[in-house]
Amino acid sequence: MYRIRVRVPADARITVEEMLLGITEASSTVIEGGEAEVLGYSRQPPDTRVFEQALEGVGIPTRTCLLEPVPDDDWVTRGLARLPPVRAGRFVLRGRHSPVCSAARSDICVDAGPAFGTGHHPTTATMIETLVHLAQRGFRPKLALDMGTGAGTLAIVMARLWRCPVLAADNDQAAVQCARENVVRNRVARWVDVVEVDGYDAISSVFDVVAANLFADPLRAMAPALARSLSARGYAALSGLLVRQRLPVLRAHVDQGLTVRRTVRRDDWLTFLLARPRAAR
Repeated sequence: MYRIRVRVPADARITVEEMLLGITEASSTVIEGGEAEVLGYSRQPPDTRVFEQALEGVGIPTRTCLLEPVPDDDWVTRGLARLPPVRAGRFVLRGRHSPVCSAARSDICVDAGPAFGTGHHPTTATMIETLVHLAQRGFRPKLALDMGTGAGTLAIVMARLWRCPVLAADNDQAAVQCARENVVRNRVARWVDVVEVDGYDAISSVFDVVAANLFADPLRAMAPALARSLSARGYAALSGLLVRQRLPVLRAHVDQGLTVRRTVRRDDWLTFLLARPRAAR
């Protein structure tokens, strides 16, 4: 196991975290004064020289950029075990190390392991808030999809909100196993089916609500397939993109006949709620 340690100005940390996601499997950040130390973990040694050149290319000076070997133990789980519960919408997300929330209907126990989705990242929290917003407006889907489910958090939320069939899809075998365990742990297995597939084209159903918390490039590339998978009355909640990445992603979905119904910004991250024009609904 390897760790890349990068020290940069604090106001550059979000960009650095995003760039690290391309070469490592998990990251964490500590801010001290005006500097941030960002740590990225990977099973293979990333090329620090290329990474430093990429940082220089976007104008970010590095105070430190070191590659270190670390013990090959369950470093992801140990790191997550320190995370406190987090509230998102009407839900409280926690790991198994935290006590059960007093309101059982609001309690979601998620151990992310190697998958994404503890609720601490702004995109997961705002996606949950967006889905809760839909439910509060009286929307009732018959079939839901969580594309790129990760730890299965959004699929569990949709099952809790609507008690309808939910398909949780991911192309990563470890994420699929993690999501299946979390679905059982949260007692929603009767509604949620977790499958290992590579994108929308491997799925033939049409959905009334689609949640996709991915990255900007796959969101843009998958826009036509998403539109084909969305019913005439359906909504799509998208996140995983930074403010500066919004225009290509939005243009790709508008070109498919979808319109923006709601935008949520938290820090530099955006979540969009899209739907077809009202005349088609």
